[in-house]
Amino acid sequence: MLIREAQAVHGVGAPVPMFAGQIRQESSWRAGITAPDDGRGLAQFMDATAAMIARAYPELGAPDPYNPRWAIRALVRYDGWLYARVKGETPCERWAAALKGYNAGIGYVQRAQSHSPLPLRWFGTTEWINRGQSPHNFEYSRMYPRWILFKHQPIYAAWGAYTCKGVTP
Repeated sequence: MLIREAQAVHGVGAPVPMFAGQIRQESSWRAGITAPDDGRGLAQFMDATAAMIARAYPELGAPDPYNPRWAIRALVRYDGWLYARVKGETPCERWAAALKGYNAGIGYVQRAQSHSPLPLRWFGTTEWINRGQSPHNFEYSRMYPRWILFKHQPIYAAWGAYTCKGVTP
């Protein structure tokens, strides 16, 4: 289902291993979980985010984060929405910024990029700019793209196009 949905939204070159790694990071593929922060389902959507996604993509129907089909369809669309709103020197840098936006909120990423001396470079530069998060939340959300792209994504490398291949941040 993930491969089909990712390719339907992002084309045959969709970064399916990255999406799979993200689901692994969010929920370890457990559809029925609720996190202490109230993230729900496979993609750990907060209620407000799930509602925003449902409004932006009415074809998904009502928010249903515990439904794996809804969560996967919403995740690949929301990641694309985030990707369109951030900058990056390479697709790898841009996906890293989008993933930080997924975890922390797009506003933190956009503010960091607007204050960065190298706004197109995520790793080693913009990722270190904190524009309002608590130290704990900042460190977690700074590491979030790294965990997905460099720890979890390789597990699913055979599933499709690989983001950040050959990159050592």
